[in-house]
Amino acid sequence: MADNVLWIVTDDQMRSTLRSMDRTWRRLVRKGVHFRQGYSAMPLCGPARASILTSRYPHNHGCDTNMTHQPFVARGLDQDTAATRMKVAGYDTGYFGKYMNGVAQDPTYVAPGWDRWVTLLDGMIDDPRVNVDGTVRKVDSQRAFDRFAARRLRRFIRRHQDGPWFAVYSPTAPHGPYTPSPEHADDFDGVAWDPPALNEADMGDKPTWLRDLPRQDRDRMRKLYEGKLEELQDVDDQIGKVLDVLRRTGQLARTWIFFVSDNGYLLGEHRLLSKSQPYEEASGIPFAVRGPGVEPRGVDALVSQVDLMPTALDIAGVDPDTGRELDGRSMLGPLRSGDWSSWRRRLLVENTNLDWALLREGTFAYVEHRGTAEWELYDLERDPHQLTSLRDADVSAWSRRTGELSGTEGVALRRLEQ
Repeated sequence: MADNVLWIVTDDQMRSTLRSMDRTWRRLVRKGVHFRQGYSAMPLCGPARASILTSRYPHNHGCDTNMTHQPFVARGLDQDTAATRMKVAGYDTGYFGKYMNGVAQDPTYVAPGWDRWVTLLDGMIDDPRVNVDGTVRKVDSQRAFDRFAARRLRRFIRRHQDGPWFAVYSPTAPHGPYTPSPEHADDFDGVAWDPPALNEADMGDKPTWLRDLPRQDRDRMRKLYEGKLEELQDVDDQIGKVLDVLRRTGQLARTWIFFVSDNGYLLGEHRLLSKSQPYEEASGIPFAVRGPGVEPRGVDALVSQVDLMPTALDIAGVDPDTGRELDGRSMLGPLRSGDWSSWRRRLLVENTNLDWALLREGTFAYVEHRGTAEWELYDLERDPHQLTSLRDADVSAWSRRTGELSGTEGVALRRLEQ
């Protein structure tokens, strides 16, 4: 019997918070491969989700703002996704959670390829609505929706225990406003928040627009961090229940589980708040995979959201490049063998709206701000918090490689990564 595939995609979660999710850490991360260098294709919710679903970088899918749903559909991108291909491969499919911003303007829309469709209609914080297979319903709150979606995912798993199935669980947490359940509302009261880059004192090595930014309110940043951690405990509870159902129905041993976020988040580092920027706190994401025959380990391989779709297709026994070459690459071989020596050497992250590109290679992070012709280069081994750009470096080769990756797709792009 073919293996099942489950993607769990949180919202605005920093890498550093993964350890706070005890059930997820013990039962998923430590039972599989923990990628210490996972990245968002573009650290902004909508474009990142478009990249996850299509294995296209933003410069290839063209959806560069957070109102992603309309251009995604208008360009026909929803006609060729992980869902449509897994469906053709004989999988039952289900989407449970947040989809893309803008879908509230199309409230009965059901994306092609999904047999079950349980999505939040964004923009309805005070009166949240849900699309269940094309029918609009109401829930009490966004956080109630996360539980609603998880219940329907568990029902989907029980009903399809003869498999194979492909499902996505995409909770709204830990996206603000932060409203953890009463059970977890006080779990991290008073937690400390003092990362080295918080309100960075010397911004002279940063691009011009950043240098005069005011400092963020330290206590406010701490409270936002507290809210994120507490909301993640609710996500952790739901993941635990999903794992329980998989175990009780005898499916856990034949289910691949991928845990990622759409993007990270800056809470005062480099005086910034939110995402969209090329720094590790925003571009880096938690990334872990548990699956049949996978030996637990931590690895430093450079992995991206665009790798999810080709890996799922490879699990399903389908050539990921059939019909369209994908920008990502299948992780299946090295996940099974533990040998990442032939994996990509360099990785692109970009923001095609703000016109910057990040190239990760070895211990280095090179950032090119194209609109202002400025650049940054950090050695993350010596300077993991990106406090001092190597201003005297010759970056001509870095700029050339970044430009090449930003202008290509598919197999040609993957060759440039080697």
